[in-house]
Amino acid sequence: MTVSIDSYDRKILFELDCNSRRPLSEVARKVRLGRDLVVSRMARLHESGVLRRCTALINPYKLGYTLYKTYLKLEANRERHAQLVTFLNSHPATFWLAECYGSWDLIWCIAARTPKEAYDIQDLLFSEYSDVVSGYGVYTFVNNWWFPKKNLLGATAHQAEGWNFKIPEVALGMNPDQITLDDLEKELLKLLSMDSQVSVTELAELVKSTPAVVKYRLEKLEKSGVIAGYRVELDRALLGLTLFNVQLQLRNFNGDMEREFHTYCRNHPLVLEYIQQLGSCKLELVVEAKDYIQFSSVVEELRERFSRIIKSFDYLMIKRDYFHRTPRCLFDGARHWSELSQAA
Repeated sequence: MTVSIDSYDRKILFELDCNSRRPLSEVARKVRLGRDLVVSRMARLHESGVLRRCTALINPYKLGYTLYKTYLKLEANRERHAQLVTFLNSHPATFWLAECYGSWDLIWCIAARTPKEAYDIQDLLFSEYSDVVSGYGVYTFVNNWWFPKKNLLGATAHQAEGWNFKIPEVALGMNPDQITLDDLEKELLKLLSMDSQVSVTELAELVKSTPAVVKYRLEKLEKSGVIAGYRVELDRALLGLTLFNVQLQLRNFNGDMEREFHTYCRNHPLVLEYIQQLGSCKLELVVEAKDYIQFSSVVEELRERFSRIIKSFDYLMIKRDYFHRTPRCLFDGARHWSELSQAA
């Protein structure tokens, strides 16, 4: 089942995906509607399930964590498969989880403070589910750029008269840090991860502080890069969209070429993420398309335009997305991951 949304709904969702914490009066001005109409449309999008939530994107690297992504190949055992998915989805280190079609069955991304901690988390997984996990591959995220959902506006929206925007990007990784959060900051991040549109006044009431203190702390978290940005989470299935993970094998890839390719991907209407990583595949893209045919056209377009740097492609089609979340372990750094696993 899909949900029909019009051009105003799409513009509202796009503006929120650029910055879901911006005042709705600003969103209304950008989409040329009254604020009350924007509020009512957002309420309808929530009710339909299209707009799942507005959320803050937290950068684990600023808190001393690194993201590790594991691809899993599974045996054909539905019951154990379901148990494994439940385990991974509830794990406090989980950043993202997805079931997929292709050479792998699951993608599991976690946050860990050290390679040893990541190893121990994976070791527990392989010990507990050795009967169902038949193969795996691991990658370490270096940098991960997130682009707004430009496909909401159509392939040529940026050329339309009266509709001008600069494509922003939200970055995870970048320059790692060891920022320590106090209890107030942890509570603010938890609340904004659930709803980035909560006002400063409401946040102050919830954390039992003052608006001035909350405003100062939020500015500090944003300036330090702990809060990388504010986005929306949409149910793409209701919009008739499918997610694809694309791994690129490269050749002759220097800094200038990568900057050109990065810029091209940032402006491409169907590319959502650009990922630099350590592993057998150095670069990965996340593409959102209506169907396999549209996705194939993106691949062919990239292959033709950047044939001098792209050797080959491999891809996975996402069957079920469990959505990104702020790993609970970011707020429980004093406790060992195994305690958190037992509590999950």
